[in-house]
Amino acid sequence: MSSEPSSRGEQTRSAILQAAHDLFVEQGYHGTSMRQIASRAKIALGGLYNHFPSKEAVFEEVFFAYHPYHEVLPYIQQAQGSTVEELIQDAASRMVKAVRGRPDFLNLMFIEMVELKSVHAQKLINTFYPIGLEIVGRLMQTEPGQLRPIPPPMVVRSFLGLFFAYFLTEIIFATAAPPEFRQDAMEHFVDIYLHGILKPPTEITGS
Repeated sequence: MSSEPSSRGEQTRSAILQAAHDLFVEQGYHGTSMRQIASRAKIALGGLYNHFPSKEAVFEEVFFAYHPYHEVLPYIQQAQGSTVEELIQDAASRMVKAVRGRPDFLNLMFIEMVELKSVHAQKLINTFYPIGLEIVGRLMQTEPGQLRPIPPPMVVRSFLGLFFAYFLTEIIFATAAPPEFRQDAMEHFVDIYLHGILKPPTEITGS
């Protein structure tokens, strides 16, 4: 979360969000009750309902208050590079740095997708999409004519897919896989995103 709460009401609301965040991450959405949130925040149940009319309203505010797009979007906008590859590598690296150390992020995303059927997805799309199109525009200007004629929305979607696949496999292979599954993983993800896994036809015919 960002700014420090000033008034007593804001402090209470902040305590509610912190308590709810921790409980949602620990127990999931359906496993958490309003009574538990009130107890963890050290307020009366009626006091909780003075701030939020329902558990869904609590989760919605937690989801957007703790979602890392607050840090990720500025990082992406600051990405630098003189080529398309350098620009995407830098943007991906900045995203990883912004989200690494936030193990709660994927928990909240899974709760949103699995337990709440992505009911808040539209708001996220409305936030990310213009920034994504801005990045695609920069890519086109960086090396004009180098990009294949892929619709910009698909470029944005596939880049976000790359990002989520990276963190999902980071969790899966955290302890069970040998080191080579993790070494320089994002660099390889970006390389595959840009170039695929097949050799260029010229290399194949020349070999």
